Amino acid sequence: MNILTIENLQVINWLTKMNYNFSTLNDKEFEQITKDLLNAKFDLNLQNFKSGPDGGVDLRFSTSENDNSIVVQAKHYLGSGFSKLKSKLLSEELSKIKKLSPDRYIVVTSLPLSAAQKDQLRLELAPFILTSNDVIGQEDLNGYLTKFKEIEKKYFKLWFSSVNIFDAVLNNAIEGRTKFLMEKVGRKIPLFVITKKLDDAIKVLQKEKLLLITGQPGVGKTTLAEIILFVRAKEGLKIYKVEDLREAEDVFSVNNDEKQLFYFDDFLGANYLEIIGSHKTETQLTGFVERVKTTPNKYLILTTRTVILNHAIDRHEKISHSRLASDQFEIKLTDYTKYEKAEILYNHLFFNGVREDLHDSILSGKFYKKIIEHPNYTPRIIEFITDKVRIEELTPQTYLQLILNSLDNPKDIWSYSFNKQIDYFDRCLLLTLFSFTNPPLEPTLLSAFEKRLEYEKSEHNQKITSSQFNDSVTVLLNGFITSEVRFREKPERRYDFINPSLKDFLIGYVSDSYSEKKSLILSVLYVEQLYRFHPKNSNYSLEKELQNIVIDKISESEIQMSKFRTKWITENNIHIALIEVLTIYVQENADNVLLAQFKQLKSSKSISNLESEILMNCLLNIGKNVNIYSTINFIRENFIEIFEILLDSMVDENYVFEIRPLFELYSIDYEHYIESESGFNNFVYLIERILEHLVEELESGERSNSITDWYKVYREIDEINSLGSRLLDFLFPDTSFSRDFLRVEANEDFWAEKIEENLSALEDEEEDSERYYPINDPKIDVDAAIDDLFKKQS
Repeated sequence: MNILTIENLQVINWLTKMNYNFSTLNDKEFEQITKDLLNAKFDLNLQNFKSGPDGGVDLRFSTSENDNSIVVQAKHYLGSGFSKLKSKLLSEELSKIKKLSPDRYIVVTSLPLSAAQKDQLRLELAPFILTSNDVIGQEDLNGYLTKFKEIEKKYFKLWFSSVNIFDAVLNNAIEGRTKFLMEKVGRKIPLFVITKKLDDAIKVLQKEKLLLITGQPGVGKTTLAEIILFVRAKEGLKIYKVEDLREAEDVFSVNNDEKQLFYFDDFLGANYLEIIGSHKTETQLTGFVERVKTTPNKYLILTTRTVILNHAIDRHEKISHSRLASDQFEIKLTDYTKYEKAEILYNHLFFNGVREDLHDSILSGKFYKKIIEHPNYTPRIIEFITDKVRIEELTPQTYLQLILNSLDNPKDIWSYSFNKQIDYFDRCLLLTLFSFTNPPLEPTLLSAFEKRLEYEKSEHNQKITSSQFNDSVTVLLNGFITSEVRFREKPERRYDFINPSLKDFLIGYVSDSYSEKKSLILSVLYVEQLYRFHPKNSNYSLEKELQNIVIDKISESEIQMSKFRTKWITENNIHIALIEVLTIYVQENADNVLLAQFKQLKSSKSISNLESEILMNCLLNIGKNVNIYSTINFIRENFIEIFEILLDSMVDENYVFEIRPLFELYSIDYEHYIESESGFNNFVYLIERILEHLVEELESGERSNSITDWYKVYREIDEINSLGSRLLDFLFPDTSFSRDFLRVEANEDFWAEKIEENLSALEDEEEDSERYYPINDPKIDVDAAIDDLFKKQS
């Protein structure tokens, strides 16, 4: 049943009171909407002209007496005024009109026109313009659109040239970061090409409430996601751009009537190390997906690269069994037709205002076909080769060469800009930013950059100014990097790359340059900068010389933690983070330094759950490495004390099954430990803690929202108790005592209320009734249509 909500009434009001300025349409789209509106208004059958000089004709209506009975000129002068329109018509078009000798001449423009201006054009172009009504301006077109709603709906991009809609979208962007994003998306709307994938994606989001967009780098995942955000904001949904799970949970409304859309861009790429290092985070991720799925009026859009998603599915059981693995909506490069590729290129040339001589060089000899038909074509490359800042100093010849080089070697599209357009210290700042796998806070980036400058001064005799950081940021902002201020306890500025392709370029750049890799390691200040070289998440490992540098820096206490990392590792326990680095990144010569870290760890009183998991993994790896016998002997001598440090915070049941192998690895008598009072109690408390954690996770998590009967409740509780029995059997294999003392029970009051709430939510949930109208391409000669698209206007 379709219900007319307040939000839908607002949308109807917007569509009936629009004042479009047509700025989101290119000149060919403006010509097309002109044809549709005039045909509807005057009951005509105007036809477009194909490739070749138009001779003063964009559209015409023919009769048996006069092929040019009605001639229409569509003038889409974005950013221009009436004087330019008048000059163009009189100096270039009037002579053509006289040759055509039409019975009626109509001028249509996207400019707003006064009555006096219309009268002036009628007099200047007499006798061909019969009345001032045949001078049609912006306000007339808006009037036609109000009358012919089917045409208004057909032009998707038109909607977003309305100030009313744009203001409504911004009002539905929650907090400053999302508002900033929506403003940026609004500027990108003109570049967007409507394909069938837009319609498909919106249908998936409406039906599944989850939209996962995957694909190769540069194919347009983020652009598609952002356009959908804009559409949904127009329809009244509150938009949240989130960057971590905690943030998403914090803003999730318990009000089922509140319409929320959460957007998580590159959700695996930016948080991959966090997920592979924490079973809890993996559970939170899949759990949040389920919470959105089962809560009315909540929606989630995720983007990630195909290779990263596939890797996560292969490695992580919860992800492989979640909707993330089954309900995919994937956009692939092959999904773009030849004509769609042409439209993407044309829009970028038109709206980016590419210099006329450079634009002409693409038209010459139909060079645009080489671009469109190139096997490495991606929207990201088109964005790159039409960036005015990047190409403004190029000649037509060097511009075409840049295009070919970018297509032939897509990983190197930043090479020219990186090596030629910025100074040495600017490159150093970019490489320092690259060393962080997550966008760093400004104080963190500043300190890391100052460490790099110290290295440059001592090793390369570079002269450093006190303002170098600010000078480089000024140069790099908006061309290479972006910054944004978040407001939490206090304002925090973070920096990131303007485009993922720049990060891809730097991966190859560092991989191919041992000297640069060495410079990065020698100037490392934070342990997070080493994660760029994590063997599970990078294209390169550390050579022996670089491993020794890491060892020396840890030995001299030259590596610290930034604010970001301390969210996951308690500040007094940097030792666990360094133990992880020494265990995973370094193959030999680390024994003494590793031993020193364990000696300091031994005095720790408490650690976090994540630290517990990291320490368990490190202990398992260390015990198998015969080259670090001093550390192994120390662990063996202090095993129980170290083991109980990690045991106190363990809540992940998977690690319980590593406990007995860990005792065996270090030749510790496991039976003696469980027979002791403290050992027995520690393991009982461990199982109790795990079961209580699972019950809390069930009640507060996403699965609870899908439980609509008592059978499901008891089944979930039985599974938790079954796990408790397996843990007891594993930890106490030869001990016979009742397992019932560790059973958990269902909270009947909680579940009675929850089941009633979930049943009510299912009854109230209504299907989204919106429909979208992408422009349908007729069956045409594609090559001829592309030539017509790139036909230079007179």
